[in-house]
Amino acid sequence: MKFVKACSFVNLAILLCCANLALADTGTLQVQSVAISGNHRVDQAAIVAQLKATSGSVTQDAIDQDLKAIYRTGFFDQVTVSTTAGPKGVQLRYEVVEKPLVRKIFIQGNKEIKESELREVIKLGGDRFLDRAKIDAIMRSSVLYYQTQGFYDATFDYSAVPVADNQVDLTFTVAEGQKYKIRHIVVNGLKEVDDSDVLSVMQTKRYKWWSSWLLGTGRLNPDMLENDRGLVRQFFFDHGYLDVSISEPRIEKKDGAIELVWDINEGRQYKIDSINASGDLVDGSVEKTLDGVESKVGDVFSASQIREDSFKVSEKYTDTGYAFANVVPNTQVNRESATVGLDFAVSKGGPVTVGRINIHGNQKTYDNVIRRELRVQEEETFSSSKVKRSQELLERLGFFEEVNITSEPSKEKDRVDLNVNVREASTGSFSVGAGFSSSDGPLFNARLSENNILGSGRSASINADLGTRRDNLVLSLNDNRINDSFVSGGIDLLRSDREYSDFDRRLTGGSLELGYPLDKVFGEWAEDLSASMQYQYLGIDISNVDLENAAQLVIDSAGTSTSSSVTPKIIRNTINNPLNPSKGSRQVVSFEYAGPGGNEEYYLFEARNQWYQPLLKTGFGDFVFSWRTTFGYGESQNDDPFPLFKRYFPGGINSVRGFKNRTLGPKDARGNEYGGSKEFVNNFELIFPLINSAGLKGVAFYDLGQAFDDHERVDFGDLRKAYGYGIRWTSPLGPIRVEFGFPIDRRDGESSMVTLFSFGAPL
Repeated sequence: MKFVKACSFVNLAILLCCANLALADTGTLQVQSVAISGNHRVDQAAIVAQLKATSGSVTQDAIDQDLKAIYRTGFFDQVTVSTTAGPKGVQLRYEVVEKPLVRKIFIQGNKEIKESELREVIKLGGDRFLDRAKIDAIMRSSVLYYQTQGFYDATFDYSAVPVADNQVDLTFTVAEGQKYKIRHIVVNGLKEVDDSDVLSVMQTKRYKWWSSWLLGTGRLNPDMLENDRGLVRQFFFDHGYLDVSISEPRIEKKDGAIELVWDINEGRQYKIDSINASGDLVDGSVEKTLDGVESKVGDVFSASQIREDSFKVSEKYTDTGYAFANVVPNTQVNRESATVGLDFAVSKGGPVTVGRINIHGNQKTYDNVIRRELRVQEEETFSSSKVKRSQELLERLGFFEEVNITSEPSKEKDRVDLNVNVREASTGSFSVGAGFSSSDGPLFNARLSENNILGSGRSASINADLGTRRDNLVLSLNDNRINDSFVSGGIDLLRSDREYSDFDRRLTGGSLELGYPLDKVFGEWAEDLSASMQYQYLGIDISNVDLENAAQLVIDSAGTSTSSSVTPKIIRNTINNPLNPSKGSRQVVSFEYAGPGGNEEYYLFEARNQWYQPLLKTGFGDFVFSWRTTFGYGESQNDDPFPLFKRYFPGGINSVRGFKNRTLGPKDARGNEYGGSKEFVNNFELIFPLINSAGLKGVAFYDLGQAFDDHERVDFGDLRKAYGYGIRWTSPLGPIRVEFGFPIDRRDGESSMVTLFSFGAPL
């Protein structure tokens, strides 16, 4: 006597044969054992693992659930369960029919899309069992991929050919159809809003021959189109049109191109007629609670601005320990008057302290290097501003590609745990180069640097120039937090030999620098400021002077001397990432004084500025404006010229691009450069994304600058100018720059284009 239940690919049928089988009065079977049959590739243990009813009293419903569980694995076309009576109960036997195994996958019909690209989309997964649901999903993904490439009519089909041993060969057949470009995007129904403003917020763009090939625009992507509808709706909500209706876009194919048509009914524009706050008010005051809110009575309603205002109100509480404060901007819409009343309802909850701070993702960097940058500590009152500040400081280290600090409720009441999640970046760089020039001859350059030695937060670099006319060696070691204190320190040692056409120069010496953050002295207003003091000692040797061809300043500089100088500096830094900056600024003001302890007597004032401002955020990356300025002014403290070894020689990738390295600045009548005592260099850049996911960016720049002699004033009318473009790549091995500069005011003997390259230096 037995009963049978079956589950098949077409349907789930229960076949119950009750010949002489009587269930117990309780509706259960007494199961003695379970057996599996019919499986060839799927391990028996994997099937048994799906079963819950394997012995003892088992209900019919439990058997049904086990049967369905086996079927849901996706390995079988059919599953049948039967019972066989035994002396101590029944044996449940699950008989399975395995789905065919996919042996090979073929693709045919594709002409415009490479097979290698399609195989990245057509993947069955590790099991490779023939599963109709998976195949349908693959074909939908493949059609979507074709549509993103402009083949809107593309269709997919498949066939399965049985081969030996319950295997099949799959063949996917594609009909690509015609390739379409988006020629027009039309917005109908607008009365008050300009259609260009609506089109600007869409990710879908019409095809433009000069840019679409680079940015990948002008193709129809259904997923992006649906997202555009949400973006357009948000745009109207941000401009007060709360009753806007937006149709599904119509896709019309005309003359081998696509025209998208949107029908939009704006409705009336709403304005704010009242703003209030309720609930847990700051000091019981509506005014204090709403302080800093930018929305005003009479303003056009903006959903995004109100959301930002809610965050500002919330921060008043989260910054004072109420980590779970909730602010809800309730709206009262009056459609007759087209006005909205706002009420920020506050529920601050209870005060919260920080429990554990957990650090994740640091495979190399020591925990203490991360913890010492945190401005909130365990057992302290929670502060959202301190958490935000901690994230900024970690990002500025340049050790991490990504930093996120999130909070979660602790196991203990009125506590919150912080999770610091980091993704480490490449902090080492190595670059080599070789070249030849009429001034330097053959030259080999090598630079090795590591900004996070063994995860300690210390940095070191070795820079070497070796050639027939130049030998430089510079060793640097820096520690931003000596023994985890707030004192920073750095040591540089250098040996520089340079053979010019009219003299030789040797510099030997080193420097020591100590710094300290000023917010530890002056408080919060100085949190981005630091001060440092550097002492440098150099031995200078000017020899082998060509008395007939050298400039007079070079002849007068012959001999040995020493320089002993101190340089106080003030530094302000808000740049988000030193290796790949996109926001913030950095200013350095220094005054070098050389005198006691050396022969050279001079002073040198320098001011440097870097500023980065995001201009436009898009779905494929950010457009960033960059402005860099360098100004230097030096004078001797006696009647001698400003020292030769400190003079400025502009030109090169970090100066005025469009001119070769060290080719600008004062020269004598025979064209021998001897540098200037003053310098002004200004760089404007537009940095834009090319392949954002790969860290590839483009840059367009405009530079101007020049160096001036002792007796000259800084004349902005004499600045040399250049423009150009380039590519920057944040590669796994470090930042890479390739840039092409074109001088605007080119003179005889100067190149019409200069190619510049840098590997490993900050972008």
